Amino acid sequence: MSKKAIIKRLQDFIKANQLINKGKIGIAVSGGPDSIFLAHSLNILKNDLGIKIYILHFNHMLRKEAKEEEQFVKEFSNSIDANFLSDSFDVGKFAKNNKLSTEEAARIKRYEFLNSCKTRLNLNLIAIAHTKNDIAETFLINMLRGSSIKGLSSLRIKRGFYIRPLIFLEKKEIIDYLKENRIEYKTDSSNFYKGFLRNRIRLELMEQLKDINPNIVDTLYRESEILSKEDRLLDNIAEKEFTKRLVLFNKERLILNIDRLSNDNAILYRLISMAAKKLLNTQYSLSFKNIERIALIKNTQTVVLRKKLKAYTNKDRLVFEKL
Repeated sequence: MSKKAIIKRLQDFIKANQLINKGKIGIAVSGGPDSIFLAHSLNILKNDLGIKIYILHFNHMLRKEAKEEEQFVKEFSNSIDANFLSDSFDVGKFAKNNKLSTEEAARIKRYEFLNSCKTRLNLNLIAIAHTKNDIAETFLINMLRGSSIKGLSSLRIKRGFYIRPLIFLEKKEIIDYLKENRIEYKTDSSNFYKGFLRNRIRLELMEQLKDINPNIVDTLYRESEILSKEDRLLDNIAEKEFTKRLVLFNKERLILNIDRLSNDNAILYRLISMAAKKLLNTQYSLSFKNIERIALIKNTQTVVLRKKLKAYTNKDRLVFEKL
C-alpha cells in the first residue's frame, strides 16, 4: 500500500468518527512502531486537521534500554518539530510496594502521567496508538479472566479525552509502512517475555487461533465493536435509572433504591458500578466478580472491596460507604 493510501485511510477514519476537531493534541509515544506511526501520520495531517502536536513519553524504568528509548523519542520529536514532554517513575518498586502486577502498575503510572499532561499543557485530546491487534488481544484477555460486555469492549475509539485513531489498522500494515518508508522505531524486548499474559496471548494463543480462523484478529475486532454498541445502549438506560433511583449522595455515602430490580438484571450490575465510581470520584472499575458479590448481598451481609468501599442492603435500598 502506498504512503498516500494509508494516510488517506487514517484521515478518513478520523473524519468519519469525528475524533479530532482542531486544537492541541498529545500523542503517547513509547518509541515502538505503532506510536511512531501515529505521531508520524498525525504530523503529516496536522495542517488539514488544524492541530498542534505534543509528544508525550513515559519512562517506566523497567529495562536498561529505557533511557535510550526516551532519547530516541526526543530526537524523533525534534525531527518533526513537535513539542516534547517526558517523565519517569520506578514502576517496578511501585508494583512491589502496592502488591500489583508489573503490567497493572505500569498502566496506572502511565495514565497518571498522561492525565497530568492534559492539565499542564491544556491539551484538547490525547491520542493512544492501540491497533486492531490490541483490541483482539484485550478481548481474549478479559474473556479468559471472566468479564462483562464492558470488559470485552473496553478499548473504544474514544473515551473522554482519549482517542485511538489506529484501531482500524492491523499491526502488520503499520510495520510494513514504516519499513517501506525507512522510518526507524524501537522494539521493546519485554514484548517477548512470556511472563506477561498479553505476550502469551499474542505469541502463542493468537497464532493457534489463526490456524482455525486466519482472520481471527478482524473477527475479534468486529465482535468487540458489536458489543461496544450494545454496551453503550445499556449504559444510556442505566444512567437514566441511576438518576431516578439515587436516594442519597454525599462524600461518605451513596444510597440507591433497587426496588423491583432482580439480582440477575444487567441494569442492576451497571448501577452498582456507577455508584462505586461516583462515590470514589474515580474511573475505578469493579470487577464482574465484585459487582456480582454486591448484587447477591443478603440483609445481614456486608461486602468490602479493596479496603476502599463497603456495601450492604437496607430493605430495598443498596448502601455504599467509603472506608
